[in-house]
Amino acid sequence: MSDCETVSKINGVKASPDNRKGTNNISKASIVVNSPRAKMNKKKKLVETRQDNKLLTDYFPVRRSSRKPKSELEKEKKAAIEEKVLKNIEEGLEVVDLGEKGRGVVATKHFYRGDFVVEYAGDLIDLSTAKKREKEYSENPDFGCYMYYFVHRNRNYCIDATEESGRLGRLINHSKTAGNCHTKLTEINNKPYLMLIASRDIVIGEELLYDYGDRNKDSLESHPWLKS
Repeated sequence: MSDCETVSKINGVKASPDNRKGTNNISKASIVVNSPRAKMNKKKKLVETRQDNKLLTDYFPVRRSSRKPKSELEKEKKAAIEEKVLKNIEEGLEVVDLGEKGRGVVATKHFYRGDFVVEYAGDLIDLSTAKKREKEYSENPDFGCYMYYFVHRNRNYCIDATEESGRLGRLINHSKTAGNCHTKLTEINNKPYLMLIASRDIVIGEELLYDYGDRNKDSLESHPWLKS
C-alpha cells in the first residue's frame, strides 16, 4: 500500500494523509478544552454570571405589609365603641358654665371626624311611656325636657335623659347651624343605643354642639333657641 493510501484513525475518525495535520489540530483543541485549567475557567465564568444576575431581593429583603384590612379595622373600632358604651366611659369632656346658656360641654382632647364622643344615656322607653312622661314634665317648670325620639327596626323609641344622672351626653347643647356632632344609632346585644359622633375635627376647648332636630311648631315657640 502506498503512502497516499495510508489512513489513520484519530478518535475513531478516518483521516487521509492530506488531512492528518488538521485532524491533529482538532485533537489538540479537544485536549485543551478538556484540560483542568479550562474546566476551572469555565466554572469561574459561571459563578461570575450568576453573581451578575442577582435580583433586587438578594440585596433588600422582601417587606411584608403590616396594614390591616379595612374590615378588620372597622371591627376593632366598633368593639372599642361598644366597650365605652357598656362601661359608661366618657373621656375628653368637661362640663362648664356658659352664662346665659347655662351648662354645656367642651372638649378636653382633640376629636377627629368620625370619632365616638359620648353616649346619649338615659332610660330607653317606648312611645306611649314617653308621651306620658313628656306631659308630666311640661306641667312642672322645674323640669327640663331631655327626651330623644327615634325609630329602630320599625319601632318607635325614646331615650329619656331628664333625670340628673351625672352622664355628660345629656348636657350637650343644641345648634342647628354650627353643630360639630351628630347622633348615630348602634345596636349592642339586641338593644339600641344613641351615640354622639364628631361631624368634623374638634379642637381642645371647643364647645360640643349638635342639632336636636326638633322642628315642632309648639317647641319652637316655647324654645326659640331651637331655631339657631
